[in-house]
Amino acid sequence: MDQPRIERALKRLSIQIWERLNPEQEIVLIGLNERGYATATQISAYLAAHLGEEKPVQQFNVFGDSPMVKIPDCNDKAVFLIDDVIFSGKTMFRALSAICSAYEPLAIDIVTLLDRGHRRYPLLSELTGMSVPTKTGEHIEVMLKEGKLHQAVLFKNN
Repeated sequence: MDQPRIERALKRLSIQIWERLNPEQEIVLIGLNERGYATATQISAYLAAHLGEEKPVQQFNVFGDSPMVKIPDCNDKAVFLIDDVIFSGKTMFRALSAICSAYEPLAIDIVTLLDRGHRRYPLLSELTGMSVPTKTGEHIEVMLKEGKLHQAVLFKNN
């Protein structure tokens, strides 16, 4: 997936997020780990064209020592959990568990640039830029360039 295709997918995702919102609804954008944060930041910039303002993005390091420190107040707000790639669902499940144990959001939507399939957890990315079913031994990595999504590459492990 090259840069122009990534940009088109991110613009489309921002429109889909905007379409789900009520005008008075408060939203929280949470990017998971480094690449999810980069994805969320770019979506937020595109979303600003529809909302009239750029919404801040929180970075949540799912596998850090104290993940709760980075979660903003989500009570009675529409939460969008954003990641670059969803595969087994483990990262997303940990983030959902942390948020739901501390807050009661109005709604939580999962947003991903790429969906590889093969879930081990019962999660669905309702807003997805592209579905890319992979085989055993394949891996997709989203590359960053200067903090922005640059390209997505499919690797085959031997």
